[in-house]
Amino acid sequence: MSTSPLFSLFPSTMVTPSPVFGFPVELTQHILSFSHPWDVASFSMTCRAAYTLVYHTADQYLWRHLYNNYSFDPPCPAEDPTSRRELVNWKEEFTCRMKVELALFRGPVNLPEKLDALRILVKMVEDSSWAIVRTGCSRNTTWLSRILRQSLLLHNLYTVTESTEDRQVYAQLRAYLALTIDAVNDKKSLAKLMDRRDLSRAYVYNLLHYSAENKWGPLLPDGRVNWIHAEHLIDVVALNVRELPNSWALTRPPSCLDPPRSPASAGFTKADWAGVEDLADGPRHPKFFKDPRFREATRLIEVKLHIVLPNDLRFRKVVRNTTPDNDIYPPLYFKGSSKGVNGNEATVEGLVTMGQDGIPRWQLVSIYDGHPQWSSTGVQIGGIRSAMGVIGVWTTTHHDPGPFWLWKVEDNSPTHLMEFT
Repeated sequence: MSTSPLFSLFPSTMVTPSPVFGFPVELTQHILSFSHPWDVASFSMTCRAAYTLVYHTADQYLWRHLYNNYSFDPPCPAEDPTSRRELVNWKEEFTCRMKVELALFRGPVNLPEKLDALRILVKMVEDSSWAIVRTGCSRNTTWLSRILRQSLLLHNLYTVTESTEDRQVYAQLRAYLALTIDAVNDKKSLAKLMDRRDLSRAYVYNLLHYSAENKWGPLLPDGRVNWIHAEHLIDVVALNVRELPNSWALTRPPSCLDPPRSPASAGFTKADWAGVEDLADGPRHPKFFKDPRFREATRLIEVKLHIVLPNDLRFRKVVRNTTPDNDIYPPLYFKGSSKGVNGNEATVEGLVTMGQDGIPRWQLVSIYDGHPQWSSTGVQIGGIRSAMGVIGVWTTTHHDPGPFWLWKVEDNSPTHLMEFT
């Protein structure tokens, strides 16, 4: 870092600059690093030398400290979590987040800006999941909680008019939030949630949304996650869990704003990059689901899984790997058991692969009396090893669909299983 003052940036015809520009560059940057980012931006607009000091320095000392002082988690390296990210572009990472904050509070000026803001919010949720894996905590969640509850763009997250371009990214963000920003303080708010569940039920139980092309799950024909489908699955399961009796009513699946539910793991390992063993535990109108004769069972099932070798799977043809090879995220094969309220235990085996869109895919098959009875397809929500777990669809051999949510419960959760209708 240069120690020369900034006087040389001023032409000889200019008036004498402020004494601050007689300080060594590193001292001025150090002082600025304790300022609020918007104050640093204001300082940069006072003169050419100030702008150069902030935006055209040879190193990233100032930007790295501004980033860390603003309580952001380090960016998660999507391409290789084992790398140290020595060459992080702190200026780019920080300014794009501050542009998001500006867009969220004053409103985006156009659709591309809105899409960028939503995508960066999704990326920050996934960064927070990775931070929890490494350290047991996340600084992003505090920022996200404030932003999501106060911003002009997201205060109407569930009533906004969506365009074709932003439906998927809106749905992805809502799926990560898992209804946690919905206040249920009165009968009117509760009625809106129940109406939303009926709309989601109509989508989830619509057989036209399932085919071999999307592997009978929440996927698009091109293989990407269908976040609209995933959001509907989350709405059904999350709102059903809220209706469970006794202590289970307080045991809801986690969202991206929740604190970690278990200590930090040993970090990224190719042997279990998805956290498999951490998780081990026809169209109808929405009015159809208001019929008092309609019944939807909510079953709490205990699942225990462990990593195995590919040849240990008995039904590899059912859970076959169809994704391209990935050296960083190799396929993970697992086996285990599931146990319901009646004590009936099934063998579970399956496969986790990384999708080309960076979202882990889960395939599971449940085996009774030596025969596969149910197959399930799911996607991991909230980023790699996220505590939010896996949302997806189970089907029978006749492809009658139903939603499932696999997540690790808290240590103080009830231990008894149940079935509620």
